[in-house]
Amino acid sequence: MQNYSTDAINIKTYPISEYDNIVVMFSKDMGLIRGVAKGVKRPKSKLGAASQALVANSLVMSQRRNLDIIKEASAINSFNKLRYDLDKLTMAIYTAETINTFCVSENIDNDQNEAIYNLLYKTLDNIQNAQNKTQILLAEIKFQLAFMNLSGFGIELRRCLKCSKEPKGTVLFSTETGGIACVDCAIDNVSYVKLHEKIREFLIALNETPVDVKTKYDDIVNEKVTNSCFNLLKKYIEITSNKKSKAFKVMEETYVG
Repeated sequence: MQNYSTDAINIKTYPISEYDNIVVMFSKDMGLIRGVAKGVKRPKSKLGAASQALVANSLVMSQRRNLDIIKEASAINSFNKLRYDLDKLTMAIYTAETINTFCVSENIDNDQNEAIYNLLYKTLDNIQNAQNKTQILLAEIKFQLAFMNLSGFGIELRRCLKCSKEPKGTVLFSTETGGIACVDCAIDNVSYVKLHEKIREFLIALNETPVDVKTKYDDIVNEKVTNSCFNLLKKYIEITSNKKSKAFKVMEETYVG
């Protein structure tokens, strides 16, 4: 069988037999892939640590008819700081699950695959190095906005979806449509939340700035604002995907209230 190499970040793992696990990964080259880590649950397995969730690896895979086999895995980044902080770990799991929900297996769009891989890598690194909850939430908001843009579901924050004008002051945001509306343009059968002008400016800045570039808000934003924005985007993603993450329950207990 033919071997191939790729860099990939482990999304999740689950057992397939007494000693073997299936690892779901996001590959820099091929998008969402799955591979069998044979003998990974044996005490002396060389794949043990490298096959854990939320580890970035350089892989050698053996191509098979059904599921490819992980032959070699060399850790690029194990993101160890995520594993000693419940807030960080929960947010990282949510990040990975969001990608697993939206991405398709073996995507042939190499540019998109690389962009998503780099976004996931940078987000996990930002989360693990965050100094407080505000920084964790800020890293995740940047991910939410950037990932939805890459997935074709980016939100509209500059212009009213109905009249196409750029409103001033407080606007209405719909988690159903993923866009804003002027107060006078609200549609009766659509649910909205009020979005203060300063909050909209904050989200626009993050939405239009690469995740590895700081905005003027990064050092001054507080936990209340980031928590509110995170939950707003979380709800939009939930509605768009029509699927609830398994991490949401833990996150809601941790962040809301």
